[in-house]
Amino acid sequence: MNDPHERKEGVGEAMPRGERLHICPLADRVGLEVAGEVSLPTHMAWEQALERVVQRPHDSYHFELSALTFIDMAGVTALAMTARSLNGGQRLVLESPPPALSRVLEMFWPDLSAIEVATT
Repeated sequence: MNDPHERKEGVGEAMPRGERLHICPLADRVGLEVAGEVSLPTHMAWEQALERVVQRPHDSYHFELSALTFIDMAGVTALAMTARSLNGGQRLVLESPPPALSRVLEMFWPDLSAIEVATT
């Protein structure tokens, strides 16, 4: 099964303190709630979640990021590359991302229209 809402091995599992990443499906729209850190120990889980996004035929895919405490450059790059691989009018909607994530996207991918940053 390629359901992006399935929990994959490594997602949300116990990791050393400060190196946790929790990814779970949103209940009210297509997308994921992401909490914790995207860093070297959690890259595999992050990239697996992003890979499942491109397999979905939805116009928009939401990422609730208000509980994301850190994302490194490799994590932002993976997000940007995922957005670039989307078809036509598909887009990623980042809800309440950390300010640093928005700044990095603006700095390195200012014209990436497949990502919408929504602050609530």
